[in-house]
Amino acid sequence: MNRTCIVSVCLLCVSSFLFAAPMSARQIADAATKKGNVLDSIAYIKTQLDNTVSAADKRATYAFLGTVQEQLSLFQDASASYAAAAGIAAGDAKDMPRKSSEQLVIDAVRCALSYGDCDTADSYLHSAVQKSTDETIQAYIRLYTQWSVLSRANSTVDLTEPVAVLQAYTEIPSLKVIKPSVLLTLWYVTGEAKYGDTLKKEFASSLEAAVVGGKASLLPAPFWYFVPRLGVAQPEVSGDDVQPAQAASPAKEVTPKEKQSSKATADSEKPVRQQLGLFRELTNAQHLVDTLKQKGFTAQITSQKRPSGITYYIVSVKENELGDMGTQLRTAGFECYPLFD
Repeated sequence: MNRTCIVSVCLLCVSSFLFAAPMSARQIADAATKKGNVLDSIAYIKTQLDNTVSAADKRATYAFLGTVQEQLSLFQDASASYAAAAGIAAGDAKDMPRKSSEQLVIDAVRCALSYGDCDTADSYLHSAVQKSTDETIQAYIRLYTQWSVLSRANSTVDLTEPVAVLQAYTEIPSLKVIKPSVLLTLWYVTGEAKYGDTLKKEFASSLEAAVVGGKASLLPAPFWYFVPRLGVAQPEVSGDDVQPAQAASPAKEVTPKEKQSSKATADSEKPVRQQLGLFRELTNAQHLVDTLKQKGFTAQITSQKRPSGITYYIVSVKENELGDMGTQLRTAGFECYPLFD
């Protein structure tokens, strides 16, 4: 082998070594935020999961991936990422958010419920996390257990027990950490203004109070559409100024050029319908259609069979020419989110 070939081989080896050099969770997170968009950030993080310095860094990277996925409403993926992080026996990585394995399991439960996967949520809730001595963890176990029960409800009759349990939770001092979520759930499911009033009085600066006040809207997660409702929760204010209660964070500061590109993409991907509900029982879907009709909206029901074998009934309203059907529905007191072709 001549000298030129030897030099080339050496350079190739050095390049390969540099490319494969292990990275800390902090380095991976920083590099991910510099990508062009959130999806690119997620793809990059996934490629680096097996290229971390230590088990602690791999654990933190999975947790960070779950956070990004959850912000993008990729709940199924986020739940899996949080669970993977919780399953790694390691401490906290340097310069990364500190989270116990129990907290990560709770995160996985929340995302599983947001996705509508009660079975996965229950399996996590029934794991070793049940033995936690952390009062906050135990509070969220109680909350998410009732959320799972609500998600399995087939009719308003099935709401009696979980509503009674949640009402009791509002009076237990040790459960104060979840009280805003409990009150919001009761307000949403029962439609009774008293729960919203309590939220505004006791937790005025909370995100839950902002939802009741119409300054934020519920994230369009399946959980809020699986649950039958005893009444329609009416936000105080609705309109174009309403923001999602949870929004995806951009991977980096958006430039004017990117804004223009995003606007062009948005214009080419306008919603064709607004979805208002997802039900296991056709009678519940028809009830919502009748309620919408009373408010002057024409809705339709379509069915969708999931891999689990369960058929769900989707209630939606066709988007109008002005593209403001979502605003009209929210103003009338209905939660909705857009459907695209």
